[in-house]
Amino acid sequence: MKNTIYPKKPIAVLVAAFLAGAAVPVVQAAQTHTAPRHVIHHIAATFDHPVTVPGELSDQEKQKLMDDKKQQIVDEASEAIIGTHNALLMLESGDSAKARSQLQDVLGKLDILLTKRPGLALIPADVSARIYDLDDSVDQVKKLVGRADDLLGDSRVQDARRILDNLVSEIRLTTVSIPLGTFPPAIKEAIVEIDDQKADQAKVVLADVLGSLVKTTEVYALPVLQAETLLTAAAELEHKADLSKADARHDIMELTDAAKDKLKLSQLLGYGTDDDYADLYDSIDGIDDVIRSERSAAVWDKVKQRIAHLEDSIKKHL
Repeated sequence: MKNTIYPKKPIAVLVAAFLAGAAVPVVQAAQTHTAPRHVIHHIAATFDHPVTVPGELSDQEKQKLMDDKKQQIVDEASEAIIGTHNALLMLESGDSAKARSQLQDVLGKLDILLTKRPGLALIPADVSARIYDLDDSVDQVKKLVGRADDLLGDSRVQDARRILDNLVSEIRLTTVSIPLGTFPPAIKEAIVEIDDQKADQAKVVLADVLGSLVKTTEVYALPVLQAETLLTAAAELEHKADLSKADARHDIMELTDAAKDKLKLSQLLGYGTDDDYADLYDSIDGIDDVIRSERSAAVWDKVKQRIAHLEDSIKKHL
């Protein structure tokens, strides 16, 4: 198991360092033979170096998840955070005049935000993704769950936790937002402290305001995304003119069976409810009877609706 963990540091330091492009140190967790083959990747919002994840989910689809979130990002918000961080660094180096000028620029960015988005409490400033990729089969995961259950039965809670903590296969999209109710007043306060020759107090104010940034995380089960990709590919085969109906049926059923395997893994890992999966399995099983028929479009739409419902259910409960 390779597990990358970010060490605990003050949130202001970590967030400011990340947004400023600084490297965040990592430590490697110890290996254990009881844990699944589980890899964690961290992806910056710019997605300059997309991570290759085993399975059917392509870089383009991962990029789309990021792009959907990045559309919500406001440039001035990102610049305001970076400017605040830079002002703090200037104060640390003893250059109060430059820090004050930088904070005035930050206030200008915040004024633009308040004009653009009146009444909005939070302004998205950055988005990042972390991928937890579980490289185990359904049978392997069942054995690990059984092993954890046995350990819990023996009151070996910590040993069980080491297994259960790694039974994760998901993409976490985290958005960092500026709270407009408190951020601008804090920047003004820091400027007043600088004017009063109280650089140390200004540094405290800026560190606190960077620590007040709001982080929200949405979770997407990786096996469900992979299943959705397989089902999309299967649906496209309905319209391939160069395939006979028999060949189309064979290829479509292979893809839908593979999708159900991914969904079984997701269900075993506890993403969503059993009822969500039961409805989705019923819809997928109904595809066989309608391939290349007038009813196929309606069945595929139902599959699409139910997988979307499953994804919504997962996000609500995690």
